[in-house]
Amino acid sequence: MAAANIIDISEETFEFEVVIYSHETPVVLDLWAPWCIPCRVQSRDLAKLAHEADGSFRLARVNVDDQPKLAARLKVQQVPAVKAFVEGRVVSEYAGVLNEQSLRLFIDRIIPKAGNLLLEKGRSLIHLGDLNGAEEALGQYVYESHGEPAGLFALARALLWQGKGSEALAILSNFPASSEFNTAKSLMPLAEAYASFENLPLMNPNPLEAAYRNSLRLARSGKIEMALDGFLDILRKDKRFHNGQLHEIYLALLEVMGDSHTATRQYRADLSNVLF
Repeated sequence: MAAANIIDISEETFEFEVVIYSHETPVVLDLWAPWCIPCRVQSRDLAKLAHEADGSFRLARVNVDDQPKLAARLKVQQVPAVKAFVEGRVVSEYAGVLNEQSLRLFIDRIIPKAGNLLLEKGRSLIHLGDLNGAEEALGQYVYESHGEPAGLFALARALLWQGKGSEALAILSNFPASSEFNTAKSLMPLAEAYASFENLPLMNPNPLEAAYRNSLRLARSGKIEMALDGFLDILRKDKRFHNGQLHEIYLALLEVMGDSHTATRQYRADLSNVLF
């Protein structure tokens, strides 16, 4: 293995050796201190995995005592701490010590794999409307990648397109810390609404509640644009319907559709017109 795959980093070399380098190869940043006993265990295990990976990722080490400004820049609150950089940004991080199995899973999630083709296939099939095929491809990708966050998020979208609220909720409720975390959590109101749909009364004297149930039924059956039209009508009458939950469900549906859908931009504009 080339020595460049395990290096020590300073404030001066951080930008080039970590941020820029991560556009080509993932970089795992090991933040440690000489007085930190757990750091010795973590650093040893990380070095072992870096040797095994033979260039699949770079291990960059930072002695926080020698590099206090860099530690402050990276907002290090305790050591050991580990941050994974891909394409110039932090995609995963944790503080403390992981056992070797968990550490391998952490590394596996950032290393590019041939299986990424399954992820792209699943995303494309969602766009093409083959939701069963998308679910199958993404399910396989999630299994092979040990729960890679981008795959989990795409799978949750495929499930929600099909109205499978409980299955999507199981994924979203335990979503790992990642760059997809906040977006994934934005799907939670929709998954919860789907999962509790059967508890809504079939008949409701309140016309807005009846319209809400009907639009939610349409969304669960895959008729998302019709559902969005119904939700917009409700929001025109009550911008804070269900204490703002309908607004969150509407935005979640747009996330399920994705920005590549031809109608997404218009529905975002329609919502802005209604609310503001």
